[in-house]
Amino acid sequence: MSGEETVLLTVLLRHDQGKNLHEIQATLGEREWWTRFPPGRSEVVSWVVAMGVGQIVTLRVPASELALVNVELERSAWGVFETEFYPTYDFVPVRERLTREWRASRGHDAPDDVPHAGPARAETVRAETVRAETVRAETVRAETVRAETVRAESVPEAPRPGMFSNGKRVGDRFVLSGMHAGTGEGGTYEQARRALAKIKALVEAAGGTMDDVLALRVYLTDIADKAEVGRARAEFFTGDFPCSTLVEVSRLAEPGLTVEIEAEGVIGSSGR
Repeated sequence: MSGEETVLLTVLLRHDQGKNLHEIQATLGEREWWTRFPPGRSEVVSWVVAMGVGQIVTLRVPASELALVNVELERSAWGVFETEFYPTYDFVPVRERLTREWRASRGHDAPDDVPHAGPARAETVRAETVRAETVRAETVRAETVRAETVRAESVPEAPRPGMFSNGKRVGDRFVLSGMHAGTGEGGTYEQARRALAKIKALVEAAGGTMDDVLALRVYLTDIADKAEVGRARAEFFTGDFPCSTLVEVSRLAEPGLTVEIEAEGVIGSSGR
């Protein structure tokens, strides 16, 4: 790729928790994922696993081949991963430049024989040492955070162990699986209310309130029913409403179901 313009692209591959590891690997093998991705002349810069989230891949992609990467993800990743894309850039050189400028603006590079520089330098070193120790402590704390499964007595678990979890909490963040009414009884308004009641129970079990929900994803079998979902949603949220995505789908997991809702948020984010 010498001489050709490239971009850094970070791809978040969220695991489909409805599949176990054997099913995921079998599907990826059938699609020749490990030899087809990344496609073309794209190069892997980093490929890490964020436990409880999925895989995070950063690629260096020729600008002319962005569409090729997108098509290959649609072909071989969809159905196994939920995908998100983020244009990325290397911040290390910027950080180093900003650090140099910050130090120079405070006289950190002044010679040691300047009378006032000695005590000031010593204080600066002590302060920077304290900050560094604080950063290290925060890093250790962050690395020890583990995902916790969220359960509520009123929300049935998966039909069999290992299929999926109703919810996960990592630190203050929580993510909930799609909730539906359980049966196809009632119209979309009634089904949406039952789904949101399950979400409320899980959010409260995680230690939050419905005002801590930041985003909803709504799946409807008939887009004409979106007003019914909105009517139900207004009964569960106050103040600012969460972000929301609404998608029409051909069908849901059980006959007669018309709506399913996913939720995620951060405990305490509402400030209430």
